[in-house]
Amino acid sequence: MFYRAIILFCLIVATISTGTKSPRIVIVGAGASGIAAAAKLLENGYEDILILEAENRIGGRVNTVKFDDYWIDLGAQWVHGEKGNVVYELVASLNLTDHSSPYEDKVYTSTGELIDPVMTKNITDIYLQYMDSVEEITRVECNRSIGECFENKLNNDFARFPEVNETLKEQLLWLFDIMQTSYDPADTWYDISAKDYFEYVMCDGDQVINWKERGYSTVFDILMKKIPNPEEELPVLNKTILNSEVTKVDYSTEDDTVKLTTHDGKEYVADHVIMTPSLGVLKAQHETLFNPALSESKVRNIKNLGYGNACKIFLAFNDTWFNPTGSKNGGYRIIWTKEEREKLDSNPKTRWLAYAIGFFFVEHKPRLLYIWVSGKGARLMDDVTDEEVFDQVSQMLYNMMSKNYNVSRPIAVIRSKWHQNKHFRGTYSYRSMETVATNSSATQLAEPIVKNKKPVVLFGGEATNEHHFSTVHGAIGSGWREANRLINLYAKKK
Repeated sequence: MFYRAIILFCLIVATISTGTKSPRIVIVGAGASGIAAAAKLLENGYEDILILEAENRIGGRVNTVKFDDYWIDLGAQWVHGEKGNVVYELVASLNLTDHSSPYEDKVYTSTGELIDPVMTKNITDIYLQYMDSVEEITRVECNRSIGECFENKLNNDFARFPEVNETLKEQLLWLFDIMQTSYDPADTWYDISAKDYFEYVMCDGDQVINWKERGYSTVFDILMKKIPNPEEELPVLNKTILNSEVTKVDYSTEDDTVKLTTHDGKEYVADHVIMTPSLGVLKAQHETLFNPALSESKVRNIKNLGYGNACKIFLAFNDTWFNPTGSKNGGYRIIWTKEEREKLDSNPKTRWLAYAIGFFFVEHKPRLLYIWVSGKGARLMDDVTDEEVFDQVSQMLYNMMSKNYNVSRPIAVIRSKWHQNKHFRGTYSYRSMETVATNSSATQLAEPIVKNKKPVVLFGGEATNEHHFSTVHGAIGSGWREANRLINLYAKKK
């Protein structure tokens, strides 16, 4: 009798389990969006989850690595803002980050002439004020490209500075161009649309919050609840398969499931797939990746949302000759003449150099400098080896600084390579002239593919975030959004 009761109990449990079986969810990509989606689903009791990651690590465009004695970020580096920033809300109480200090920098020519610091600060402040008031400028005065809008205004402002001759004016405009493309990674600021530029919503507060001695990958430990209580860690890593590049997403099945195939021929079946690859990957692979082909609307958004490049080069030194005052936040910007840029552009090995904004300090890593290479330059660097980059930046630094500093040669160099990596093909999204001309948007890109009223293929990633694209907090928010889409779907079925 006892054994019959046990058997009956098991049958009942099996029946209940079958009737309430967790849907099979596959997440493509273990970057900020994918990790956030998986953590949110696991927190809400969804166990049948799998993450397929093409790289040999998690993190996506967040990539913290050891360099010299420090942890550095080859990808995302700062928390941009506080109010309304989900990353800041995650870390604010944990004492893991540090606020920025007043920024101090100087502007040098490529041959080492210091440009009047008061004048360059005043002109730079004007440019930054235009960035802060871009919504008013574009609505009232100009709705063309950011380059056209800002250049017209800056040319008028230059008249207030008699020391700015035509050569220096052209140099400063180039500097502001590559500064702008460090925010919006187009090839040039003439590719960035002024209309609806304000669609991006800046979170109030400090825009360059750093991770002290750590790196941005700390956010994954927080998302997975390893921090602050390791015993509460969610099993996200146990559900992640690395080196698993997805080559086919087939949603043509009659039973509304999705079959995924990876580069090694393995197949996975899911009730829902959350796609979080970069927009660059979607641009390059959407025609071969999806079956059936994506809708015209989806393809239009993939093609016309802007997506570009940026690169960072980190240099390590034996000393801190470049920062004698111990400044926490600052560095040295560089300006190039038109003739210098034309000469650099004539050689495929040096074309990228004119897109280097300058050399800057790294918070809490005093023996390091980093170089930010904007837009087109980050792509042009694909033609240059690491050894050549090392020699070029060492020489550039010497030419620029040796008249005023006792310059020593770097002892090590490391750089990011986002464009040449087929799993990223760039860094982050922006609003291009084509974006506005075709009425494309992150909201449309984020729309799921629905079959029989069920979202079978969902889209996450920073490029799908309407107001916080190009950021880690935007990527995390998009992952939570798609996880909640599924959580709400099944809540309605209960």
